[in-house]
Amino acid sequence: MIKKIITFYVSWLDEYLRRKFLQPEGVAEVGVISSSTDEKPCKLIVSLVNIERETAGGISAGLNRSGSGYVRTYPPLLLNLDLMLAAVYDEKRYAESLSVLHEALLFIQSHPSFELDGQMYTVEIVTLSVQDINNIWTTLGGQYYPSVMCKLRRLTIHAQEVKDSGTTMKQPDIKF
Repeated sequence: MIKKIITFYVSWLDEYLRRKFLQPEGVAEVGVISSSTDEKPCKLIVSLVNIERETAGGISAGLNRSGSGYVRTYPPLLLNLDLMLAAVYDEKRYAESLSVLHEALLFIQSHPSFELDGQMYTVEIVTLSVQDINNIWTTLGGQYYPSVMCKLRRLTIHAQEVKDSGTTMKQPDIKF
C-alpha cells in the first residue's frame, strides 16, 4: 500500500509539473536521493525518509469484549509517511531546480489532500531544524539538493481478523 500511495501522489504531481516544464521523460519520480557521481536525473525525486505511528487517536488494547467473553483483536495501525522532495539537478541547471521546487510547493499548497481507493490522505510541509536537515542529508550521502520535507498522513493498515487461534476467551489472559 505504501508504494501505491506514493506512486499515485507522485504521478499526480508529475502531471502538474509537466504542464510547467517541457521534459518528455517527466519531471517528478519516486526514487532514492543519491549523491553518487553519476549523471544527475534532473528531476524532482520523492523519497520515503521515515514511517511513524500516528498516536493522536490513541492506541487501543488488543482485547475487546464480545457477547460471550473476550476476543483478541488487532486494532488498525495508523501511519504517517515522511517524504523528501528534492530537486536533483546538475550544477548547470541549479536555477531550474529552484523553479521546479517552487512549482512543487505550489502544488502541495493547492492540493493539501487526495483520495485513493475511497481513503482520504493529507500532505503537509514539515519544518525541519538546520540540525535535522544536516542529519538527513548526511544520511543520504552528504550532497545537499534544494528540498522540502512533507508528511503524508492517514495511512491505515488493518489486518481485519484474528490471526492467533480464532477461539473466544472467557477471561483476559493477563500474567503478572
